[in-house]
Amino acid sequence: MNTNSIAGGIIFAFAVVYTILAFNIPPSSFTTAAVGPSVFPIAIGVMLAVTSLALLFNGLLEARASSAERQEGIGSGVLHEPEENHEQSLKKLLVVIALLFGYICLFFALGYVLSTILFIFSTTLYLDREHWIRNLIYSIVFPVIVFLLFNHVLSVYLPTGPFN
Repeated sequence: MNTNSIAGGIIFAFAVVYTILAFNIPPSSFTTAAVGPSVFPIAIGVMLAVTSLALLFNGLLEARASSAERQEGIGSGVLHEPEENHEQSLKKLLVVIALLFGYICLFFALGYVLSTILFIFSTTLYLDREHWIRNLIYSIVFPVIVFLLFNHVLSVYLPTGPFN
């Protein structure tokens, strides 16, 4: 097993619990509501479950391929170095979790747009410092489009923070 298969399994378990809880969201009290409050959480849970299964199976296929390569390497006297530094991967994971925690803490205080811009930019900058201009553009464009889509098209109002 490798980190992809382990992460895929953990995320899949989370997605199943999340989706079950999403199905328990009570229906809207508005009789004219075309979309109920549980539609988006259910869709997110299903998409998360599907993508986590893809990650799980991808990890299993990678593990099988690396096992076959190791068997060939042992027979030919060639030793393969591990491709990933697990300490560095763990450090990256912990930093991204800390950034996510900061995002959650700042979400209502700063509002959706500003907190999401800060989260996306800080995360992508940490993971890929070389392309900071691209990261900045993505971190601004994505939250603004989502905010406009939710507020003006779907009439789902996201927190605006101090910019009321």
